[in-house]
Amino acid sequence: MSSSRRPGTHSFQHAGIRQVYHVAGAGPVLIAHAGGPGVEYTYLRSPELEKHFTMVYPEPVGTGTSGRLPDGATYVETYAEFLAALIEHLGEPKVHLLGHSHGGLVAMRYAIDHPERVAGLALYSATPTTDAEFRAAEQALALAYADRHPDVPEAAGLLDALGTFGDAGTDEAATEVLRLALPLYFADFWGRETEFHELRSTVRAWATSFPSTRADLRPELPSITAPTVVIVGRHDFICGPVWAGMIHRGVPGSQLVILENSGHFGQIEEPGAYVEAVTRLLRDAAGGLRTAFRQGDTDRVVRLAEAELERARAAADPAGVVEALYALARVALRGDDLTRAEQLAATALAVAIRAGDRRLEERPRHVLAAVARLSGDYERALGLYRAGIELNEALGQPELVNAEYHNLAFTELHLGRLDRARELFEAGRDRVFREGWDAFVPYLGVAAAALASAETDHARAARMIGLADRAYAVVGQVPDPDDAQELSRARAAAVTALGQERFDREYALGAARRPEDALEYTAAVRS
Repeated sequence: MSSSRRPGTHSFQHAGIRQVYHVAGAGPVLIAHAGGPGVEYTYLRSPELEKHFTMVYPEPVGTGTSGRLPDGATYVETYAEFLAALIEHLGEPKVHLLGHSHGGLVAMRYAIDHPERVAGLALYSATPTTDAEFRAAEQALALAYADRHPDVPEAAGLLDALGTFGDAGTDEAATEVLRLALPLYFADFWGRETEFHELRSTVRAWATSFPSTRADLRPELPSITAPTVVIVGRHDFICGPVWAGMIHRGVPGSQLVILENSGHFGQIEEPGAYVEAVTRLLRDAAGGLRTAFRQGDTDRVVRLAEAELERARAAADPAGVVEALYALARVALRGDDLTRAEQLAATALAVAIRAGDRRLEERPRHVLAAVARLSGDYERALGLYRAGIELNEALGQPELVNAEYHNLAFTELHLGRLDRARELFEAGRDRVFREGWDAFVPYLGVAAAALASAETDHARAARMIGLADRAYAVVGQVPDPDDAQELSRARAAAVTALGQERFDREYALGAARRPEDALEYTAAVRS
């Protein structure tokens, strides 16, 4: 082990400024960047994560015993520069990153600029933008806090404290303001005050000043290639689900985890769920099983899944076992080996049920439904997809609910119930555009192509196939096995009906249109 990553406190110089960091734990390196900016790193320390990772906790430049911020420091880029220097100092070819709050912006900036150096990314209570809309939402939710706690006299003064944090001219003043405002950041501070009192009485902050605190990384999020988990507290007033959803939609293949009983400090409010979410980086990991599958890299999926299965079984990690078996089952589906896919999914489901964690049941149940659909057992598929919808509704996973309704619609279509299929497809289209679930747009094209084919409108089917193919290319993915089958059927029927030359013309027209227009998502629906 390099001396730079041995447990203990270390420091080095970057651009003439001292950077201090602390190392604890064992396993792959995970650098945890605190928020603020200007807040002491210690609140983010996690002994539980140290059981899974070699945790590296930098004291962000300008805080603790690290040097002061350099002249001309910027809100995000300066911190990303020091993070890059730390990674070079550690000598690790790839690291995992965990960014909390402002630290999430820093981690995203680094992952965008250095994709080859990031093994996994946990963006926790973070936002991709600090534009005027973000600041207005922060103020509105903070104002509502006092209304929710009329029985707590102190609550009314928290907003005033929050408003002065950026103006604190000394470290002492910054610390005082943070401690005063801290209850705002919890889902239920007053009900659990004895648990959170120590943090409020010990947390420290350092004064910071920047030419601008405006940042907007949304246009660059699709360039993040590392396996990513986005973690957010349901009641986080500053970096809540709206902003986490933006990150999730922007980063291809990312997972979104909502901590239902947390605010901004889920690692304290719901530590078990928080650790489970971060350690998904290990299970999805070391290369991203789902990302590799969606990119069509079957050989890589098999290698990663077999390695993960070996690791997870040795570690008695049921979530890792389920993830690996699920990936192998999907590979079997892609290879049209329905028997093997069913066997693998059934084994994964048994592991999930024994573990007693219903969240683990979702993926193997999805594969079992797909096997039924691909084998033509549509009545069985119908029941399995309905059960999947109920499960995902109970788990609070609206995007997966939408996906299973999409699959249910195909099943209705193959049972000859075109009106019901059309109703489900249109409802799914409206949800996708209304919620901004951009990663699902290719699947809407598949649905529209299959429906048009069933209605013998083969010219429209050709256009929708063009739309779907282009949408998959935009997100860098290939169709899932069941959707690939639907496209193949529609394509063959359209070429037979139209001839190749006309098919190609219609296909090009569909590929050139905006999805909202091609799929007839009208202004009336938008409103």
